[in-house]
Amino acid sequence: MDDDFFKYDILIVGAGPAGLSTALHLAQLAPELVPRTLVLEKAHHPRHKLCGGGLLPDAEVVLENLGLDLRRVPQVEVDWARFDYDRRGFRMRPDPGRAFAFRVIRRHEFDAWLAEETRKRGVEIREGVTVKSVTPGSEGVTVEAEAGTFRAQVVVGADGSKGVVRRAVVTREEAHTARLLEIVTEPRPERSFHVQADSYFDFVYVPQGILGYSWDFPALEGGKPVRVRGVYDSNVQSVPDAIPLRAALADEFRRHGYELGDYRLEGHPLRWFEAKSQFSAPHILLAGDAAGADALFGEGISIALGYGRLAALAILDAFTRQDFSFQSYPSAILRSEMGKSLRRRTWWARFFYRLRWPWVQRLAWRRLGWAITWIMQRFMIGWAARQERRS
Repeated sequence: MDDDFFKYDILIVGAGPAGLSTALHLAQLAPELVPRTLVLEKAHHPRHKLCGGGLLPDAEVVLENLGLDLRRVPQVEVDWARFDYDRRGFRMRPDPGRAFAFRVIRRHEFDAWLAEETRKRGVEIREGVTVKSVTPGSEGVTVEAEAGTFRAQVVVGADGSKGVVRRAVVTREEAHTARLLEIVTEPRPERSFHVQADSYFDFVYVPQGILGYSWDFPALEGGKPVRVRGVYDSNVQSVPDAIPLRAALADEFRRHGYELGDYRLEGHPLRWFEAKSQFSAPHILLAGDAAGADALFGEGISIALGYGRLAALAILDAFTRQDFSFQSYPSAILRSEMGKSLRRRTWWARFFYRLRWPWVQRLAWRRLGWAITWIMQRFMIGWAARQERRS
């Protein structure tokens, strides 16, 4: 591997939406950097990835600006997003001008498609390469992997909430990690009240200490209809007497005529966005879940795609000025429309999930749907279109 030492100017660790979006934006903004860019991925596409799979309009705006046709990915158009407290609430569409609420994809298919499109732009992706350590220095970064040693001027950490690149940037910090459990089931409409083309968010477990919701999305798995179900806990504050996530999900399944033990249960952490976090170090940038996702709903795909553009702009500026300190990258995130949306979502998560009284949750989801819809559409969703108008 000695031939690879010092070979690449830019190493992107992680071939998920954040890493691939960074590479795609680099190919669009600075094609001269493409031959000196390498993406490292520990798995092989199509790779298994836990995710609800919801693609909000923000993701579509980013992809369209990259010239990518999302219709090539198997998907379901969700008619309505329904927000409930114990099965009663309201429905909304993030963009009232569209005939559906959002799309649902399966991440192994979406990520594989994104990787294919990235390769078409000339970016090299090496799969099956596990990064063991990242060591920053005054002249660049040394990356030790099972495949050998790499050195680069810039390393982008897009390897997730607990990624090795983040640990090289942030050695000690307060934990800001949400929790998720997920299961894929058959539709079985005769045993569920749910409309098959709608998505559901039920906040019934907030009074029991789960600061989030249970969810139920329609999707396609191998061309066949399925339901992606799970429970999300933002974990924005400690609740000592909280019901365990598994118990909440088991209860949710029983309410709809299912038994949790009949299905494969998987879980993963999600680092939520904190404005005071460290997003960069000399020669290193963080993107996607490594930098922080949505605390309120746990939305991550469109956010990851948005980070990619900001990271690519920061890299282009660094090579233009030959300044790889990336001191302005955090402020660029916070000033962006995406960053503003993330800050609002973190604030609302901390505020709203403290209101655990059942009557408050009933009032919010059964009576104040008009207010919640207005807040979400005006301040939390649509950031990509607002950013485009600013540019």
